[in-house]
This record gives sequence, structure tokens and C-alpha cells, in this order.
Amino acid sequence: MTFFLVLVTCSFFCLGKAIDCGGKDISNTITVNPNGKKAFTTIQDAINSVKSNNDKWVKIYIKAGLYKERPQIPIEKPCIILQGEGSQNTIVSFSAHNGTSDSATFTSSPPNVIVTGITFKNLYTDSPALAARIYGDKSFIYNCSFMGYQDTLFDASGRHYIKNCYIEGEIDFIFGNAQSYYENCEIKAIGRNPNLPGFVTAQGRSSPDQPGGFVFEGGSIKGNGKVNLGRAWRPYARVIFHKTYFDSVVTPQGWVAWTASGNENRVTYAEVDCEGPGADSSKRVSWIKKLSSSDLKQFSFPVFINNDGWFDSLPTIS
Repeated sequence: MTFFLVLVTCSFFCLGKAIDCGGKDISNTITVNPNGKKAFTTIQDAINSVKSNNDKWVKIYIKAGLYKERPQIPIEKPCIILQGEGSQNTIVSFSAHNGTSDSATFTSSPPNVIVTGITFKNLYTDSPALAARIYGDKSFIYNCSFMGYQDTLFDASGRHYIKNCYIEGEIDFIFGNAQSYYENCEIKAIGRNPNLPGFVTAQGRSSPDQPGGFVFEGGSIKGNGKVNLGRAWRPYARVIFHKTYFDSVVTPQGWVAWTASGNENRVTYAEVDCEGPGADSSKRVSWIKKLSSSDLKQFSFPVFINNDGWFDSLPTIS
């Protein structure tokens, strides 16, 4: 992989703690319509209209259509909701491939962001090319799709709740060092090269003191060819699958040490109560972790993501 993890976790996390967005009320709704009828015609123009240091929830309602742009929510504009008209109908698509720092179709930097009902695509398929990158603490993403090939979703930093989403790719297509909980997500390995297994995750936890990790609750991994569940981008990588359905696309070994080679005991890779033809653990690498019920509780949604109750304060999105 040719990408660089931006070391900005602390600034995002601290800003996230300082803002509550005024409770559950939405103060303003802005409409984006590609037909341009009494609305913004681009998502970026709508984002730009939100005041800096925003402290009240603002909804940007994005009408159905194909948006060929690369919207970015800057760090100084928290408390934004991006709501599409369904991931089959509201599609944001681009084809950029300048590495992790400058290829994402969508970028969200501030804390307190909600994204729902949108597909984000990166059409480039020959090198790292992100569909989205998410930095901000307390980000809630649901009913969305992320489509790419390599490095599809840069789950960079902060606490993220990603629910009922579709994520596809082939190489390290969920990567980063966020503290993220994926619930009932459909993961698809493209399998463009059937003789070279890909990797679903490349988790980037670099020390035992970092809170980062990816927890997958329910959902499924399907696709074509073969794919490993993950490889350790950094030496203390942490990925847990719980009650996930694994199709036969998952390799027998399951995991690759990569940067943790020789120190596999530092890595936390675990599969708990998973099902399907790819869930047979008899040929898994010997260093996967066996988690007790108390260990698993540590990685539950209330403890791992919502320990301060931030999710309970979010507005209801109809």
C-alpha cells in the first residue's frame, strides 16, 4: 500500500468532545438538486454555505442523481447531516488516484457528522483510490454504499458507527485506525485476480495504548475469488468479527501478519460465533485470539463506541 495515515486524531477527538450540536433538533435544512430548482446544484456548494464553527445540526438533503464531484466537510464545520434519497438513487462518483492524501471521492474531517442514503464511488482500479475517508469523532454512517478497488474506505480516526452499509473492494478496502463498529454491513470482495487473494481490512493500530480497532457485528463477507479477513498494517492491529456470515470467498488461513511478522502475539484478530462455509477455523493461523465473554463485552457497542452516550443524543433522521 502507498498511503500515509494523517496524525490528527487528537485534534478531531478534542473538538468532538467540546461540541454537542445543540441536542436532537435540526436547525436548518438545505437542499441539493442537480436540476437546480431553488436549491444548490452541488453538494460542495451546500457544505460551503454552512457557517464555520457550526454548533447546531444542519441537514443537507441531497436529491436523487449522479453527482460527479469530490465533496469535503472541513474540520471547522461539525454538526452536519448528509441525507440522500437512498444509496441506489443518490450517487457521488469520481475517478481520482493520487494516493490516500488526495484521491477520496468524499472526505469528512469534523466530529458530529451523520451520513445516510448515499453511494460513494471511486472508479479507478489500478492503485490506491479512496471512495471515502472519515476522520471525525462521533460519526454515524448508515444505509450507505462505498465502492472501489484498493483502499475503498479510509476509516481513519475517531469513533464511528457504521450500520447497514455495503462496502466493496479487493485490497485493504477497509483500512485505518478509527475506533469503529460495523453493524450488519454487507462486504463484497471483487476478486479481480482469482489467483491472488485480497484483504478486507488493514487495521492501523500502532501501540497497545491506542483505542483503535474494527469490530464487525453480524453482516456478511461474500464475493468472488478469495480474500483474507485482514493483514496488520501496523503491529498492534485489532479486528474482531462477531456473528458474521463468511462465504467460501474467505481463505482458510484467514489472516496475514504483514508488519506484525515475528510479533504476532501483539495483534488482536478474532472470530466469534461466525457462520458459513468460510468460517471453518481449523486451518486458521495459529495466533488468532480466543476471546472470553468478558473480552467480548469490551468490544460491544455500548462500551467500545457509546461509552459517553453520544449516539443517544443524535437527531432522528426520517
